[in-house]
Order: sequence, then C-alpha cells, then structure tokens
Amino acid sequence: MTTMNKDQIDQAEAQGIITAKQAAAMRKLVERDGAVTPPSANAAVIGDEDNMRFVRGFSDVFIAIGIGLLALGLWGLAGLFGGGTTYLLAAGAMALMAAYFGRKTRQHLPTLITALAFLLFTHKGLGGMVGESSPVTASMITIVAMLAYYYFIRLPFCIALIAISMIVLVFTLAEQMVPDVLAGNRSWFFVACGFITLGAAIFYDMKDTQRLTRFADNAFWLHLTAAPLIVHGLAFRAAVAKSDTLFDLVPVIEVTRGDAAGLLIIVLLIGVLGLALNRRALLVSSLGYAGFAIVFLFSGAGVNFGMSLILALLLLGAAVVFLGAGWHSARNTLIKVLPKWTIFPPKYEPQTKV
Repeated sequence: MTTMNKDQIDQAEAQGIITAKQAAAMRKLVERDGAVTPPSANAAVIGDEDNMRFVRGFSDVFIAIGIGLLALGLWGLAGLFGGGTTYLLAAGAMALMAAYFGRKTRQHLPTLITALAFLLFTHKGLGGMVGESSPVTASMITIVAMLAYYYFIRLPFCIALIAISMIVLVFTLAEQMVPDVLAGNRSWFFVACGFITLGAAIFYDMKDTQRLTRFADNAFWLHLTAAPLIVHGLAFRAAVAKSDTLFDLVPVIEVTRGDAAGLLIIVLLIGVLGLALNRRALLVSSLGYAGFAIVFLFSGAGVNFGMSLILALLLLGAAVVFLGAGWHSARNTLIKVLPKWTIFPPKYEPQTKV
C-alpha cells in the first residue's frame, strides 16, 4: 500500500494530481495520524466502511472518563449555586475543553463527552433564563448550540446530535400545535423521523462512495441514530401503549408474543437493509430490540427469565460473529438480487483489500 508524507502531498499538489483543498485535508491527516494513503490508491476499497476514527488509544478513554466526572461535578455544583448563569459558565468550560481536544488534538471520544455536556449545560442554563415553561425556545436553543459547536469543532458525531435536537424541536412544536393528532400517532412520528434521518445518512454516503472523508463519518452517526427510531416506532405501533412515558417523550410499551415476533422481523429487515447499504451501524443499534424480543419469546414459551436471557445472548452473539465474519460474502450474494441503484455500494472485491 502506497502512503504519502507532507513533501509528497506538496509535489502532488504542484503537479495538479490533487486539488489544493484535497492537499489541505491530507496534510491535516498527516499531522494527526502520520503518512496517509492517497485517495486514488483506495478508490475501490469498500471494506472499512464503518471506520469511526473514534479512539486512538487508551489515553482518549482516560481523558473522556475525566471529562465525564468533571461534568457531573459541575452539574451538581451549578445546582447548588442556583443554576442559570452557573450552568452557562459550566458550558463555557466545556467549550474551552472542546476547543483543545476537538480542534487542537482532534481526540474524538473526549470531544464527544464535552459535546454532550455542553449541550446539557447550555440547554439547562438558557432554558432556566428564558423560562422552563417555554420548551420550544429551549429546543431551539439546543439546535443553535449544537450548530455552533459543529461549526467550530467539525467532528462527525455532532451531526447526529443536531438531528436529535431537530427531532425534539419538531416533536415539541407538534405537541403544542396539534396535540390531538400527535397523541395517537407518536409511533408514526418516530418512524418518519427515522426514515428522514436514514435518508440524510444515505445522502452523505452517496457524496462519498469510497468512504474516505468526513461525509462517510457523518453518515455513520446518522445511521446509528436512524435505526432505533425506525424500530421503536414500528414496534410501538404494533404494541399496546401504557399510560406512562419515559422522560415525557419515549413511550414505554407492553407487548404480546406476536408483537415480540414482529419486532424480531423488523430488526431482521433492518439488518438486511444494513447489509445492502454496507452499514453495520444500522444493525448494531437495533440489537437491544432483538435481544428484548428473543427474551420475551422464550419467556412466553415457559423458559425462565435467566435461561431466556442466556439463550438470547448466545443466539445474538453467534449471529453477530457469523455475520461479521462473512459480511462481505453475504453482501456480495445479496447485491446480485438488488436493483442497480447508486445508494447500494459496489460489491467488495477481495483482491483490492489493502
């Protein structure tokens, strides 16, 4: 595999092989990760489609733990001092850490923790100042905060947080403007939001079919967000809702054995879609629902809960291992019967693997 250092990138730019924009992006990669593979050398490789570039070492994990503990402490301290401005000061502290870990060292995991903390502190602080009785304003503040964060940090997981913030805003608006319509159609709301998020993910994938740029990373996080929305919405539609909701947003549902079987079928269909799109993230984010359905089915058949859980873990684990090991073979078989649409990446060619 051919790699390029800074001097080679300069030469390639001077000779017109790559554009100035591509050269600048590759120099940033060199500064972060060392020598990089030029795009032309990787043009046919669709094997590492879910490369998150998320954790470079245990140092990232260690720092992320520290930021999480610090954020929890600041949250408690802000509450003791009455909230409001104190939460905003804590948000400012998170923003400063984000500027260092997100822009200077480009450590994704610590920056993700600062993003979550920044979002919560900003929402809580400004929400208290404008009034807790204005959920629409609080939701709009959430979106503005995450758009600003993404503008300065430019890390892919912010796209998913922006998408979630927009979903919360639309839900809040619908709850205030058409509460009667929303009351009986929450499931379709989740499904619609899930498919819109999935569409955005596919859009990003189509802009980077080689999956070498930030577009592919943006798509990964959107895929990871879309699957639970779709599965939860469809599962809830097929179930009997309880009167309670979790956090006044996510319904807690009661299911029958038929509902559990339907849920398992939905997850399987999501898995086939993930295989077609070459996105394992779609399947992974649905595994919890699959585990719930399997446990419920075994329990309904008279197996005690402990054994049902063990069997579910064995079945899910074996399925993930075998599918993971044979992912490309299974996908190459599926591709033969799929339409020749551009949303489906080309089949994986072993001889191009680097």
